[in-house]
Amino acid sequence: MGLYMRAVITSWPEHEFAALGTFIGEQDEGFVVSGLDWPDFEIHDARGNAVLVADLTLGDDVREELAEELEALEDLAGSPAARQKVESHLATATAVVGMQILMSRYDDSVAAANQLITFLERTPGVLTQVDTVGWYDGDDLILQEPE
Repeated sequence: MGLYMRAVITSWPEHEFAALGTFIGEQDEGFVVSGLDWPDFEIHDARGNAVLVADLTLGDDVREELAEELEALEDLAGSPAARQKVESHLATATAVVGMQILMSRYDDSVAAANQLITFLERTPGVLTQVDTVGWYDGDDLILQEPE
């Protein structure tokens, strides 16, 4: 079983794959993006081993995925303002980039996911959900899973 992270995006501009590949390649960890053809791609280490598996969901499939996320909000701890922010965000989202954290490569996988999220956050309108943790607005945890 893996841990999943989701970058939920309200406005999906056509991110250039070359820009994503360049951005990831310029970071200190030396990761490389493979399969730069949405909806599925991977981030690999310098040896070519996958450290993160990711996919993009658009269109009608987004509504289905986000309906499940919306139902789960009632169990999370946080301020009413934070809950309203996430609910509004989910209602207007147009894309989800899902990331599977590979437990066998946990540290590298989380590092790669954080790089991907940093790239996506260059466009306004991104909130991140992390299984077993909660919802983030940038670095701020705004809704938290119960302990």
